[in-house]
Amino acid sequence: MKAMKEALPQYPDDEDEDGQDASKNYATVSLCCLSVTNPFRNKIIQIVSVSPWFDRFILTVILINCMFLALDKEIDAITNNIETIDFIFLIIYSWEMSMKIIAMGFFMRAHSYLRDSWNIMDFSVVVLGWAGRFMAGGGVEAIKVIRILRPLRTINQIPNMPSLVATIMTSLPILLDVTILFMFALVMLGTIAT
Repeated sequence: MKAMKEALPQYPDDEDEDGQDASKNYATVSLCCLSVTNPFRNKIIQIVSVSPWFDRFILTVILINCMFLALDKEIDAITNNIETIDFIFLIIYSWEMSMKIIAMGFFMRAHSYLRDSWNIMDFSVVVLGWAGRFMAGGGVEAIKVIRILRPLRTINQIPNMPSLVATIMTSLPILLDVTILFMFALVMLGTIAT
């Protein structure tokens, strides 16, 4: 991810005046034609960043999608209509991605959609969802497994959750020694018990 960010060209709006990246700033131009002053893009920015209902709606959709994923093989009505249900969720996620791309820009400028690693994961899930929809053959089932990653989208929706996940991920190597000691104790106690 870091290599991809370094490979992209640097623009004057990559950093704020004080040298710090802003989390809610958007690229000055989106999709090579929509400036921040464009009324259409400005309305999309208002919906995506200012309106709390956009995030609440997407979070609700993600939670409902998790329910359907959990009940897929349990309830016959869901199992029989899983293709339609997946298609509806895929359309909603594509709509959300499109709105964010229009608001933030795609990837060329600072603060663009694909400059955030969580958005890269969201983009991958949506693109692979569409690929699984249109591909035929044995690889489709492997791509459909990607829908299990959809609940991870909640990480990006809840405030401060990405920093919490990053902290946990950085602490995992430190916990490796404790895990090895714990496994050694389990093996030793298992050997004594037999």
